Amino acid sequence: MDKLGNILPRILRRQPGGARLMGMQVATAFRVLIGPEVARLCDEVELRAGTLLVTTSSPALAHQLRLDSETIVARLNQSDLGRKVRTLRVRIGRATPI
Repeated sequence: MDKLGNILPRILRRQPGGARLMGMQVATAFRVLIGPEVARLCDEVELRAGTLLVTTSSPALAHQLRLDSETIVARLNQSDLGRKVRTLRVRIGRATPI
């Protein structure tokens, strides 16, 4: 018998909109990891097919996130969020309107 915590990510992914929910958990974990002051400078954080996409209007932050991308990905994957982050991609600009 499996614990609920072990099977919950698998069940959530299968539900309508479950993948988006799991992506939001990863985005939230990213914002917590980098801290509230820096997270405010990130206009958009989204997980798509294992790639964490971060959009910021700050070139300095974009550069720093690219330098620290391996560390950030490793720390996010240690958190057992139900989704594995393979890469971090940082864009400079404003968030795209939905």
